Amino acid sequence: MKMYKGFGENLKCHDFQYEVGQEYIHEGDVSACESGFHACENPFDVFSFYPPNQSRYCEVEGDGKKDKKNDKTSFEKIKIIMELGLGGIIQAGINFCFEKVKWTKKNSATSYKSGASATGNYSGVEFRTL
Repeated sequence: MKMYKGFGENLKCHDFQYEVGQEYIHEGDVSACESGFHACENPFDVFSFYPPNQSRYCEVEGDGKKDKKNDKTSFEKIKIIMELGLGGIIQAGINFCFEKVKWTKKNSATSYKSGASATGNYSGVEFRTL
């Protein structure tokens, strides 16, 4: 399962040293927030655990037994596919969001300067001239 993982500056997570291209197997129970290899489906969720100013980010593949809790999943097996860097994890997050959108053929906001419009009472944008 394609996932995203944050690490410290040396590609470490909780004293476990990782290396790009390597696969790891956890021996024992797999429990989210407790044991196993943790990763996030939504790339933006990694920022909750690893701040952008001192972290590294990778695309990973999770496999085997798994346990999900909130925004992270623990896996029995994990493979570090590639390092993304800050720009890469942000782009992956944008792509993730766009993949979740259910696009329709219905046109909306099609008239002049209506890109940020909504219909009905209390619509999302109000333009005022001072």
